[in-house]
Amino acid sequence: MGAHLRIDPKLPAPFQRLRAAAWASNFGDGVRNAALPLIAAGLDGSATTVAVVAAAGTLPFAVLGLPAGTLADRRRRVPLIVSAHAFRFVVMLGLAAVVLLDATTVGVLVAGAFLLGCGEAVADSSSPALLPDLVDDDRLEEANGELETAELVANDLVGPSIGGTLTALSTSAPFLVDAASFLVAGGLVRTIEVDESHTHDRPPSGWWADLREGARISWTNPVLRSTGALIVFLQLGSIAAIAPIVIYLTERLDLSPTGYGIFLSIGSLGGLAGARSVKRLVKRHRPFHVLLGALAVTVGAFLLMAVPSLPVVTVGFSLSFAAVVTGRIVVIAARQRSVPGRLLGRAQGAIRSLLWTSATVGALLGGAISDGIGVQAPFLFAAAVTLLASVLLAPSLRRVL
Repeated sequence: MGAHLRIDPKLPAPFQRLRAAAWASNFGDGVRNAALPLIAAGLDGSATTVAVVAAAGTLPFAVLGLPAGTLADRRRRVPLIVSAHAFRFVVMLGLAAVVLLDATTVGVLVAGAFLLGCGEAVADSSSPALLPDLVDDDRLEEANGELETAELVANDLVGPSIGGTLTALSTSAPFLVDAASFLVAGGLVRTIEVDESHTHDRPPSGWWADLREGARISWTNPVLRSTGALIVFLQLGSIAAIAPIVIYLTERLDLSPTGYGIFLSIGSLGGLAGARSVKRLVKRHRPFHVLLGALAVTVGAFLLMAVPSLPVVTVGFSLSFAAVVTGRIVVIAARQRSVPGRLLGRAQGAIRSLLWTSATVGALLGGAISDGIGVQAPFLFAAAVTLLASVLLAPSLRRVL
């Protein structure tokens, strides 16, 4: 007799609209992320200018994470996401107009990048907090994996290549495409009809009280505390390894700029494989064991990347991407299960602030280690930090996952 096949039902229609919106906005982000540094570099040819524009775009995540999460817990999240997309649509139209008028300056690009980051901080705190209201608890890993897939394919693979091509044709075109992506994403999210659980029986409270409650739960909730500590360590190590990797590849391994782009794409494919595998892994194993396996692969991947051979480094980079994405999905799903709906926005925002602060420190450390010790040293540092975090936090992670 043939084996009985169990086919999982489709994820609910409201989630499918959120996923479609994620594909649209991530595509626009990918187009812009390729164009913005090219336009910044074209102003004065300074690496510092490019770095300042990039920093302006990430600063809101570190500074506004918890306030954005607090806003997501005080308001209905669907209209908030729509408003964030509408805000970014207006910002991108403004940037496109400035470019068309040939009035681009470093200040304009910095301001534009910062405002886009503010809008993204609000949207990125609200969307994961909305997810438990859209899908069943036992499908959170699957749903998060779908959103990770959208980011990896649209933002990291497809968008940048199109963004670079569009910039060569017209410097305003990428910004117009990005603006259109936010218009489409906002329209899709606006059609989502859902009973948002965090709005039920909400006791009246002030903004500052909510902000303090969000900071407090980040420490008192055992899942947030354990996974938050893990994320700080992992982000510190991984960014320290990745931030200066272009020097290692181009100067030590003689990789061309075109080859570097291909290398990054292969890494994104590894992340895509990780995102697509989580659903099967959590059905067969405890989330803790999936996370522990991802951490072990990450350590091995960083050690491979320290071997000065391009094929070996490429394999290590792809494995590290796959493992990091797998672990991140497990952690996000655990957070969504453990935190009450009315606090999910703040929990997401607080973690995001930690994440980006740690990334900044990691980038500085990676550069200093690479310059001071050698271009392979950051990978050994990352492997050591990941191993240390795994050993120290495994007991607490076992209890909560």
